[in-house]
Amino acid sequence: LRKDFEAFDRNQDGLMEQEEFARFLHAVGAHMTEEECRSGFREIDTDQDGVIDFEEFLGWWRPV
Repeated sequence: LRKDFEAFDRNQDGLMEQEEFARFLHAVGAHMTEEECRSGFREIDTDQDGVIDFEEFLGWWRPV
């Protein structure tokens, strides 16, 4: 999962921005509207800092 995350972290800052997340979703075949993408991004961004870090991304793939 880390390699997938890093592949879509275009600026390699260790964080996935909303645009990077949208590209990831498209690449994995999740055809979502822009609003659905924004909504999903907000859900994953649990600390609400405007970016998804790897731990948040991992939590999304492996829900507790």
